[in-house]
Amino acid sequence: MQESGDDEKSLPRQVLLIPLKTTLETRSIDRVIDVYITCVPIKKASSTLNLIRSIVPNDGGYDLQHLRRFAKHQNIPEHVRNSTVTSTSLGDTSDHILLILAVTSIVSQDVLIKDLSKVLESVPLMTIQVPLLAPTSQEQASRWTSRYWPTVYKKSNPFGPHPSIVSRTEEEIREDAKKWMDLAIEAALQAKTTGNGEEFGVAVIERKNGVARPIAVAGDARWLDWPRDSPGNVTAHAAMRAIAMVANALNEVNKDANQEVLHLDGDSDIFEENPMLQVEKESLEKAPSTDGYLCHGLEIYCTHEPCVMCSMAIVHSRFAKVVFQHRMPFTGGLCADGHLGHGLFWRKELNWTMLAWQYSYSNTTETVAQDIAQEDTVLEKSPNFSAAHLNA
Repeated sequence: MQESGDDEKSLPRQVLLIPLKTTLETRSIDRVIDVYITCVPIKKASSTLNLIRSIVPNDGGYDLQHLRRFAKHQNIPEHVRNSTVTSTSLGDTSDHILLILAVTSIVSQDVLIKDLSKVLESVPLMTIQVPLLAPTSQEQASRWTSRYWPTVYKKSNPFGPHPSIVSRTEEEIREDAKKWMDLAIEAALQAKTTGNGEEFGVAVIERKNGVARPIAVAGDARWLDWPRDSPGNVTAHAAMRAIAMVANALNEVNKDANQEVLHLDGDSDIFEENPMLQVEKESLEKAPSTDGYLCHGLEIYCTHEPCVMCSMAIVHSRFAKVVFQHRMPFTGGLCADGHLGHGLFWRKELNWTMLAWQYSYSNTTETVAQDIAQEDTVLEKSPNFSAAHLNA
């Protein structure tokens, strides 16, 4: 009889691309504000809302469009329903409806009661908590509806890339994502085998008219001609080397066309931009088509989450998409929900944003905790430098 572990291994390994959350998405979880609500006769609901809009124009600067302005008693959470019934002393609520009036910090109860008394016989005010920000998924909207107040998901994302763009792009790259990740993994294995660096690798891909091709592949080379009792050559990280290879290829094109060539100050050999591994030499192609920036529109596949330095290099090089397999919780620069929390792939204060995914498989149980353990294992084998220096 076959063991369950063997059964799991025999299952087809379907690639999963898990979109990264932005810093705003991770920080916006269940932030709430206090609002006043009241119970009004259904026949007077419209006139009451119009009056509120004149009392508090534009809701005092708060965006409440993700909340149902009106709600029936049976559609609100039980604890809110119980408090409204107690406050209004209504036996039959079928001809009444609840209305969000305003954020409590914008207008006083006295002002509301005084002005609303012009159209309502009684103005029972209650204070409840509602989500401050719009939900980023239907699941989140449903959870907030059951906990706070009926909440609407509008299939948009005010804190990151639009869901439709993410899903459409994901469909575009999923079919051959494994091919490019395998290429990065091969570079990582060769880098480790030769002793040039740690087991990290990247593959840079150009996709035009539905056809993808590798532009550059690079393995880590931090230990090449570098003392082992140090953090290693940080400019020879796999991502930095791949970007340098693209720059070299563009220089060759510009040189042939008698155009301006990029010159690096100082000793450019420190970047180790020349292909040295077999997979690097086999995969190096002619320069990509660019729109004025080094890697504009290209994709980069990484075995591990790039460090903060490499993440910023990827941003400034104008990559369109980044995919990595293993998180680096203590040193990675892309994840917003990691130890550092930088989320550099989508920061509005930077001059570029891009789409980012973690690469995984449908029948694996790999978790962030396992990635932390993996990072710790590499650290234990490299006792001469700290976690702050171990970067992909």
